[in-house]
Amino acid sequence: MIESFNHWLIFNAVLAVLLIFDLLILTRGSRAVSMKQAAWLTAFWWGVATVCGIWIFTVGSPDQGINYATAFVVEKALSVDNLFVFLVIFTYFGLPDNARLRALFYGIIGALIARAIFIAIGLSLISAFSWVLFVLGAFLIYTGYKIAFLGDSEVDPGQNPIVRVFRRLMPVTDEFHGHNFFKRLPNGTKAATPFLLVILALATTDIIFAIDSIPTVFGITKDPFVVWSSNAMAVLGLRPLFFLLSGLVRIFRFLQYGLALVLVLIGLKMLLEEAAHTFEFHLPLIMESPFLSLIVISSIFTFAIILSKVFPGSIEEKQDIASKD
Repeated sequence: MIESFNHWLIFNAVLAVLLIFDLLILTRGSRAVSMKQAAWLTAFWWGVATVCGIWIFTVGSPDQGINYATAFVVEKALSVDNLFVFLVIFTYFGLPDNARLRALFYGIIGALIARAIFIAIGLSLISAFSWVLFVLGAFLIYTGYKIAFLGDSEVDPGQNPIVRVFRRLMPVTDEFHGHNFFKRLPNGTKAATPFLLVILALATTDIIFAIDSIPTVFGITKDPFVVWSSNAMAVLGLRPLFFLLSGLVRIFRFLQYGLALVLVLIGLKMLLEEAAHTFEFHLPLIMESPFLSLIVISSIFTFAIILSKVFPGSIEEKQDIASKD
């Protein structure tokens, strides 16, 4: 069994090294990641997760290894929801492409911290904040509708309602300044940038999804090491997966409508699950399966890609879609 302090130390040390390696080597700088690079990086992180599972299976026990694999797949399926909300936040704030890589890194750090906290405190305090899932679910449905029917208009961060509210607390610049949190104004005042608000929104999302996902994994195993390691490995590969999704949306003309449908379905799923929890009624077991979510999402994207191949559209349409993100 893996339960000693040394095992925890080894895993967390390797996790820290992987995070540094990701930031400084794999996706350094502030450029957008190409689809080819995103695909290779996604495969790399799956390989890392597999090696971790083999280590737990051999050094720990077969039961721990099997529970890790099950929890990892479940967390990976649930983390797709997290990924789509990140995309919604970036679109809502009009975050430039060259700042998204760094924002995603902070988002992943926040996801790891949020999950570590909730694993540490257990389930006793989790239900107190679950009502927020109603708000998030409704927002996802609205965003899906907007993507499908209203299109992507140019976003002015200075007119963002959250930016305007935050300005009552401290000055906020109208524009992004790379991935800087603060900017010194000509009059000497230190002002926050919209990038800081993006990070705060990501942090809030991380907490919400930790509330949603940790109880699910505790339903698979109560082993804290397996819960933590499966969560950490599932979250690590989110950055390249995000750019892989974004690249596919730019290439295939119908994929943006597939994305809109996925956002609506995820929002409805959140609302139904939270309503069932709040009003104490049971959903069909198949609706609670993360594997079903993964199959449905994959099927929608596959169908959208096939439609894009069958009906490729004109060059002008492709260029118009490619300019949207």
